[in-house]
Amino acid sequence: MVRISIYNEKGGVGKTTMSFLLASYLSYARGKSVCILDFDYPSYHFAELRNHEELLLKNPKSQLALWMKNNPSIAQPYDILQMPVNHAGVYTAEEVFPFINSLTGYDYLILDFPGRFTEDEPVAFLSANGMLDFVAIPTDTDIQSRQSALVVADAMKRQGVPCAVYWNRVSVHEAHGNGLRFKRGAEPFLKIGVPVMDETVREIKKLSRDSSELLFVRSTLCFPIKYINHWSPSLIPFIEALVSRIDKSIEHE
Repeated sequence: MVRISIYNEKGGVGKTTMSFLLASYLSYARGKSVCILDFDYPSYHFAELRNHEELLLKNPKSQLALWMKNNPSIAQPYDILQMPVNHAGVYTAEEVFPFINSLTGYDYLILDFPGRFTEDEPVAFLSANGMLDFVAIPTDTDIQSRQSALVVADAMKRQGVPCAVYWNRVSVHEAHGNGLRFKRGAEPFLKIGVPVMDETVREIKKLSRDSSELLFVRSTLCFPIKYINHWSPSLIPFIEALVSRIDKSIEHE
């Protein structure tokens, strides 16, 4: 079982959206056994979205219902689990380690963490104890986002966790006109030995912020390739490159 996290300290850089999309791609496009483990107490966005989608399916005319009727899935819905929190409202290593070790039979376990990177947070003590196999670190051209990503990248590098940085929410203008800006932004990561992916994710806001008809594009029940390619043609090549990088890092261990 490969344990993955899409993580950056800074909120709003697309961690949860990419976790949705990665899980759905692995499950419904690649036929892998996937589980999302949600640490983001008390928000638990994944279970909230799954519940909403199950309500949408009751309307046979909804886009989600129509897509799933015309495009039968190759896999059952993947599991979404909420990490149990103790009476104090915190996670401890003594509780988290055995819970994760009890999760067997999955090809990929995707861990979604809140945006706090202190030593008593799960993302920190799991990475420090060899319980994360790969961390993908999203950033954008905002300086605060890059600085937060650098903190995480440096910590993962020092702890020996395979990782890579990628540019998320890149506008078409940035992708085609500001190559030098990306190269300069990559320099601090490359300097500490953390790779920056060549593939970028463009126009992702259309998949993460629309709450109406496009909501099902980031579904937990399907991976609607036609719509995804229409709204964000860079997304599937990016996810395929990320999965390839993850798998290769595991093979080399």
